[in-house]
Amino acid sequence: MQKKFQNWLVIGISKNWETALSQPVPIWGLKPRYQGEFQTLRIGDVVWFYITSPISGIIGLGILKDKYIDNMNLIWDEELSKKAVVWPLRFRIHVLKVISGELWKSGNIKINDFHLNWQIGFQLLQDNHAEELTKRSKEIFGMDPQENFYSGATITKPLVSKEATQAFGVTTQTEKPVLTHRNLQETIAEIGKLQFYHTQLEYPIELSGEAKNLDVVWKREISGAPTFAFEVELSGVIEKAIMRLKFAYNQWNSRPRIVVPKEFSRKVNNIIAAESKDFFSQCRMYEPTQLIELLDKKRDLRTIEQNLGIY
Repeated sequence: MQKKFQNWLVIGISKNWETALSQPVPIWGLKPRYQGEFQTLRIGDVVWFYITSPISGIIGLGILKDKYIDNMNLIWDEELSKKAVVWPLRFRIHVLKVISGELWKSGNIKINDFHLNWQIGFQLLQDNHAEELTKRSKEIFGMDPQENFYSGATITKPLVSKEATQAFGVTTQTEKPVLTHRNLQETIAEIGKLQFYHTQLEYPIELSGEAKNLDVVWKREISGAPTFAFEVELSGVIEKAIMRLKFAYNQWNSRPRIVVPKEFSRKVNNIIAAESKDFFSQCRMYEPTQLIELLDKKRDLRTIEQNLGIY
């Protein structure tokens, strides 16, 4: 029986990974000598991003969206300087997890003990190496052991704490789980990821001379400005959340979104109605249960698409 997916190690220099991840849909290329491996590569395979010295470690992973041969378009610096395609065997990647750039050197995943042939820039990982790498990456990407790589944000920091803050009860027929501020942040991040945005929690902004964070952002490019900005407010302190969303709207034209329990909806409407007409027209409000239901449906759709081989 054919394995569901394969794990590949993709090795490159830091500059090439910066370029690859800066594309609207991240892309990688191989030289013609890897034609055999390229033919073996399948849609849905997992690819691990390894950066050579001085990083010397893995900074992320994703799944293969598609592959193609391109002898025309120049992407990386070496291609631009030579005015010729160097890496024509190309594939696009749906990034699942990547460490934020400033932590590539200090927070990467070390695999020196795998004793691989580092002269091979694209290689299939053995099952035992893939299993061990998955274990190590859970810690580096700040994930609970029960979580999978689709969950939560794309752009992460090692050892993210998962403290509970405000809680909001959600009732179902079989159980009554408690949703925390963090749970909702992770939910919003995963929804964005399933829509092929790069998502990030606690996105820093400079507001009134103080360091503040947006709860969640969705970005088209990893290093780009936020396309969507989200604030989750379960305690009723709406004014500061709106202030952060307004900052993102004015700074980057980000689409403002706020998540509040139903009992705070009138207060939110009153506050945003006092803002500019443009901001008022762009701002959207959601209840926590709406996002939980949306994520469930998007997960179901992803599963169907994966089973059909079209995700």
